[in-house]
Amino acid sequence: MSSREKHRAAESEAGLFDLDYLYGLKKDVIDWCMEMNLIAKAYVCPTCGVKMVLTERDGSDGCSWVCRKFGVNAQHVRGTVRKGSWFGESKLSIPENLILTYLWTVAFTLCRKIIFLQ
Repeated sequence: MSSREKHRAAESEAGLFDLDYLYGLKKDVIDWCMEMNLIAKAYVCPTCGVKMVLTERDGSDGCSWVCRKFGVNAQHVRGTVRKGSWFGESKLSIPENLILTYLWTVAFTLCRKIIFLQ
């Protein structure tokens, strides 16, 4: 049994759940956000002007933009996938932001229906 499976088993025994279970892989969430135009599909390096590469990394979002230039003017520039989006200032991960936004929207809609019925 993998450590992830052990972790899930321990959470289920404790009555807890892992948010990863709700939204899947972080890379899939990033791809979906790009399809929905919530975050940029491409990013240009501010130093050299070349298109940056989306790379998987450890961290709250699981990905970042990277520009690696080798040679005489070598550089290594990293950028967040959140830059220029409404996720930019949040301390929550992108999936957590999406889940909270969804729950807030559902609750707001439900409250409006209740008020309308009264």
